[in-house]
Amino acid sequence: MKIKKIATAAFLPTALAGAALAVGATVAAQAAPAQPAASAAAARTYATEIQTVQQHAALATKLAAQAADRTAVKAVAHARAEAAAHAKAVAAAQAQHASANPASLTAGMSAFEKCVAWRESSNTPTDPDGLFGILPSTWAQLGYSGTAGQASVAQQKVAFNRLYAEYGTQPWAPSDGC
Repeated sequence: MKIKKIATAAFLPTALAGAALAVGATVAAQAAPAQPAASAAAARTYATEIQTVQQHAALATKLAAQAADRTAVKAVAHARAEAAAHAKAVAAAQAQHASANPASLTAGMSAFEKCVAWRESSNTPTDPDGLFGILPSTWAQLGYSGTAGQASVAQQKVAFNRLYAEYGTQPWAPSDGC
């Protein structure tokens, strides 16, 4: 009888533990019927499916990052293009300002030329009669179209030099006091 008690004592906890595992597995299967069965093959299949889902998630994350990078590259390219256009506009404005700047307008001019430019137009090349006050009729006689005020400063200087070479200070000196 002593052996029977020892065997029962040793077997009973093992049997109870096995029953508890079976009941736990049944409860788990009923609670989450989507989980795979407890067999080794099903567990491997489940692990493979989990790994595949994780790989797909990692790939989706990588693709999203690449798309974000492409968007960022496009944004940077767009910003650079806008900056270049702005720089070009600023350079044009500075060039226009420099050409309207009396110091640059009168650079290389004689004292008489500077005096005429100031007295005729206040150093304003877009004055209707231009920088040197050349009348539209005189401008046309020189063979130019439009008016002196519509011409470039360089062209106005050429016209002034032609008139000065032909008439000297006479067209300007009496009225301008130069």
